[in-house]
Amino acid sequence: MTRPSSSFISVVVIVTDAGDRLSHVVGEVLATLAATTTEYELILVDDGSGTATAACCDQALAEHECVRVIRLSRRFGMDVAVTAGLDSAIGDFTVVMDAASDPPARIPDFVALGEQGADVVIGTTGRHGRSWPRRVAWKAFHRVFRRMTGFRLVAGASSMRLFSRRALNALTRIRQKTVHLRLLGCSVGFHTATLQYEPVATPRRMALTATAAEAISMLVTHSPAPLRLVSYLGGVASLLNVLCVAWVVVANLWKDRVVEGWTTLSLQIAIMFFFLFTTLIVVAEYLAHAFEEVKDCPLYHVAEERSSSTALSDARKRNIRMLSLDAQETQDDRSFVRRSA
Repeated sequence: MTRPSSSFISVVVIVTDAGDRLSHVVGEVLATLAATTTEYELILVDDGSGTATAACCDQALAEHECVRVIRLSRRFGMDVAVTAGLDSAIGDFTVVMDAASDPPARIPDFVALGEQGADVVIGTTGRHGRSWPRRVAWKAFHRVFRRMTGFRLVAGASSMRLFSRRALNALTRIRQKTVHLRLLGCSVGFHTATLQYEPVATPRRMALTATAAEAISMLVTHSPAPLRLVSYLGGVASLLNVLCVAWVVVANLWKDRVVEGWTTLSLQIAIMFFFLFTTLIVVAEYLAHAFEEVKDCPLYHVAEERSSSTALSDARKRNIRMLSLDAQETQDDRSFVRRSA
């Protein structure tokens, strides 16, 4: 960016056992923000890290201005930690990044795209850190997910992204108990742009079972298509059974002697039980999701929230309210003197 931005920029950094790297990340983010805009804030979301990371967060509060720390009571995961940070951000634009892998130097590029009209800017890392079987599997899942839900997922999307204030207001109104970082910004329908960058470290990769569970959760949470597909298959199976019954009746009417239908009956029972248990699996997934929604418990718990001694970087705006109060008190004193005279 050629000149400082006039927008208030919030940066949400997810901290998960960052250790000694956190102090370097905080310094680099604040230096980048100071060169990018005149008004900013840094929000550190501690996702249930150890005492070493908590000490680094306290050190950042003591040494820097415009820093806030949100410490979650336990480890809730990346998706929930991002939601906690977004709920607290007050900027015109909010940048989300992972302290372990995302480069603070690319913050101005995200802000520039936001000021050019993009409400959501999603960072991409291409094929970095993914094997070809994972890429093929995710590509197939993206196609299925788009066909079932109508949402277009960004290929190679990373954790670093930007949200405008109106996009963030729309997202914070969605209070689902199951949240997915991959869908933040895709479901609200605002103008979305992508920005490719090179991570400073290999992004954390979920296990194959966790990846499969996330894919199933995304489908079940945002689309009734799997349930309806099973319903259609069950309808077809029921129709086939009706035809089978009709064939048995016709065979008994036209044939003098009918061989006992043990094989046919066994096959019919096997097919029906297959569709029955498939239906039960899908219904159970939806019931599990409904159970999470109706529990009516908070999405996350904040163990502690602290701020640095100074919340604004611009020294001219720090004591505006105090100066206004002093001026009002002075004016009241003068009015009192005039009335007394």
